[in-house]
Amino acid sequence: MNINITDDDISAPLMRLKESAVGLGASDAGIVRTERIPIEDRVIEMCREPLCECYSMSANCPPYVMKPEEARKWMLSYEAALVFKIDVAPGVLLSHESFDTFRKVYVICSQLEKLSCDLGYAHSQGLAAGSCKSVFCKNIACEALLNGGKCRYPSLARPSMEALGVNVFRLAKDMGWNIYPILRDSNPKDVPSAMLAGLLLVG
Repeated sequence: MNINITDDDISAPLMRLKESAVGLGASDAGIVRTERIPIEDRVIEMCREPLCECYSMSANCPPYVMKPEEARKWMLSYEAALVFKIDVAPGVLLSHESFDTFRKVYVICSQLEKLSCDLGYAHSQGLAAGSCKSVFCKNIACEALLNGGKCRYPSLARPSMEALGVNVFRLAKDMGWNIYPILRDSNPKDVPSAMLAGLLLVG
C-alpha cells in the first residue's frame, strides 16, 4: 500500500520540498501524513549492544533521545512529513564507502530544513539514517555528552529514524520502495538492491 499523498493534494511549498529533495541528490521522495509513520517500541531494541556499537555513545542515540511513545506525540504535532531515499549499490553499503552515503543523507536533511524554514515552516526537523557518531565522530567521543560540551556538527548531526522507533523497512515498503535486509555478513550478490532513507517533519 503506497502511502504517498498524491501530487494533486500537495501544497505548493510541500511540492517544492519534494522536488528539492531529488534536486539535492535523493533518488526519490514523497509526502506522507505523520500519522502514517510507523513507530514501534521494538525497533529501538536493535540499537542496543551488541547490534549497534553506538548505543549510549552519542547524544542523538538511545537512551538519550525521546522514547517511541514521546516520538509518536511529537511527530503528530507536524503537518506532514517528507520521506526521501538514496539508492546505493549493496556492495557500497557493505564497505567503508557507505559513510559517504550516510553523510549525504545528513546533508540533505540539513539542506531541506533550511529550505523548509525559508518556506515558512520554522519548526521543521529532519531525521537521518544510522548514527551520527559513526558518520562524524567515529573515533572520538561525542562532545555533546561531555560536561558542558556542544556538538561538533550542530547543523548536521541529528537522531536517525530508527533511534526514535521508526520502522524504516515498513515505511519504505509503504512508500512503494523495494528494501531488503542487509547484515554485516551479507553477500552483496545476494541483495537485489539497497537504499538509505531520511525524513523531514514539516511544520
